[in-house]
Amino acid sequence: MPHSSTGRGRPRLESTDDRILQAALELLRAKGPAAVNVDAVAARSGVARTTIYRRYRSRDELMAAVLERLFDPAVLPPDLPVGEKLRWVLDRISDILENRLGPGATAAVVADTDPEFTAAVRARLAGRLSGLTDLMNADIKTGRLHATVDPDTVLGVLIGAYLAEVLRFGSPRPGWTDRVLGFVTPAVTAETD
Repeated sequence: MPHSSTGRGRPRLESTDDRILQAALELLRAKGPAAVNVDAVAARSGVARTTIYRRYRSRDELMAAVLERLFDPAVLPPDLPVGEKLRWVLDRISDILENRLGPGATAAVVADTDPEFTAAVRARLAGRLSGLTDLMNADIKTGRLHATVDPDTVLGVLIGAYLAEVLRFGSPRPGWTDRVLGFVTPAVTAETD
């Protein structure tokens, strides 16, 4: 069974770490950051509070570990056609809001009910999205995107379109991604891709 050493005492079991973080993620996704506390994580994971406190000295440390797990560094292939890049972005937006943050955490960010959590999520999103804006700027320089395209606005339109679809229908309807791309791609593309 895999474990890591903390330098003193018994080695830490990775399965225990996973149970703690999985429980915290489930609470965050379902009910938002206010639901993530050591008592709730202990109850959901079956791990003793003292064990959790040995790994995370505070709720803030636990939340930082949860956020690290939420945002993996997915990399967009730079040689994709513009339409496929936009599809990739929409897929990542859906994954972040639906699967990683979930409705509880997404609602908390939109409503800014926990400013510290909101700031941490925005900082991590900015880090993930900076590579996308760099690629869009490169596509502008090579003439694949209109010179007037603002990458941040394009990302905002895609995120907003996803949120509006979820607000109106609960989840994206079949064919929604294709319809969005059919609208956005010609508006930003400078040449036939």
